[in-house]
Amino acid sequence: MKKSRYLLIIATIFFISAIFGVSNGKFSQNITDTETQKKYNYYDNPQVCLGCHIEKFEMWETSQMSKAFTGDFFKAQYYKLAVVDAGRDEKVKGLTSGCIGCHSPSAYKAGDYPPTPTDSVKIDSFWNQKGGIKLFADRGVFCDFCHTIEDFEGTAPFNHNYVSKATPGIDPKRGDLEFPWSPYHKTARSELHEDAQFCGICHNELNDFGVWVKATEIEYQDGPYPAKQIACQNCHMPPVAGKPAKMGPVRDENHDHWFGGGFTGFVEGAAKINIDIEGTDLKAGEKINFSIKVHHLAPGHKFPTGASEERDVWLHVGVYDNEGNELDHIKIPRNPGDPNDKYFITTNDKVAYPTHSRYSEPIERDSLPEGDRLYHSAFIDSNGNFTYGQWYATKDIENRLKPLEERIERYQWAVPGKFAGQTVVLRAVLNYRRMPDSYAKFLGIPTRPTLEVSRD
Repeated sequence: MKKSRYLLIIATIFFISAIFGVSNGKFSQNITDTETQKKYNYYDNPQVCLGCHIEKFEMWETSQMSKAFTGDFFKAQYYKLAVVDAGRDEKVKGLTSGCIGCHSPSAYKAGDYPPTPTDSVKIDSFWNQKGGIKLFADRGVFCDFCHTIEDFEGTAPFNHNYVSKATPGIDPKRGDLEFPWSPYHKTARSELHEDAQFCGICHNELNDFGVWVKATEIEYQDGPYPAKQIACQNCHMPPVAGKPAKMGPVRDENHDHWFGGGFTGFVEGAAKINIDIEGTDLKAGEKINFSIKVHHLAPGHKFPTGASEERDVWLHVGVYDNEGNELDHIKIPRNPGDPNDKYFITTNDKVAYPTHSRYSEPIERDSLPEGDRLYHSAFIDSNGNFTYGQWYATKDIENRLKPLEERIERYQWAVPGKFAGQTVVLRAVLNYRRMPDSYAKFLGIPTRPTLEVSRD
């Protein structure tokens, strides 16, 4: 429920078979290395899956999974920064393949990295969007890749350590359905596909300097939800009733394939904020103390998560008139006893580096009103500077919200004399944004929208 505190101051789908020619669901893209093309063709084209799994395909094609490689942010960061750094710095030479391992796993398994970019893939395009020639790599994270994963290497899932059982033939498809059957392929029940560890294979990432730059599944395991037997799939692939395939039986449960996450309104209501203030009849010049409780309600991981050096959650507090116009911005008090406090208060100083500070010029860090409480990760490079190049992080300084955590932020406001005799509104808003405007502009991509998480 949205409310405010009033203070009285006294005083379409397009197929590409015509472009590549699809035979048995395999591309015939012209790749000079025949062995590479052969390995790409171990995986069925998603269009083949559409033949039976219509609803699943329609959900997937608009999801971030389908855009894992073709999304504008990934392609800009990968080709403009990561590939360049890998070519000039031996310490991060694995970037060229490492990023592809999760953003285009069929390219990784085929040994095609970096994949040759094309100008045909425009802003936030997904695999089967109209226009231009597509590459094998453009399939992103797609049906046949996920459903041919059998296990992961070692004892913990991270850094794309999947075990893929794709072969030149039509492989068994693995999933969590009881007694699966298909006229096209063999089927196998897989407990891994309903386990959070499946997600950790790509949503946990350890960089070359020993820093966990993505740890979503680890955060989940450290939280309260494993004991409740609630896994990632319960929220991001919620069970629905119906037919998973057009000729199959109706099932009480099969999973949504939209993969909702931090790119959409999925974050609205992820946390709740409440203002606690004593008294509303104030005098001009009076100093008041109040607090705001930030309660992390829903996610089973920290908020924000994933590439948390880019993703920002911030608390904006202000005084407004009855028409919603901000009259005064109330900033979070600084903590002089905490040297890391500067990372958690918004600033527009040019102190953020797109990659290592020895290779790039600084840009504005936040591109937000200065003085707001900021929840994120600050990745620090070997020169002690804030960097968006997670592959260069030697330290992670973070204050993100833990699952179900309640955090109290304390404020003080001196009532300006100009408000004498007025009734004003004290309002707090918790916001989320995919990345700072300054970083998007540096990469040459559109800025991301601000999503309101909660207000009071």
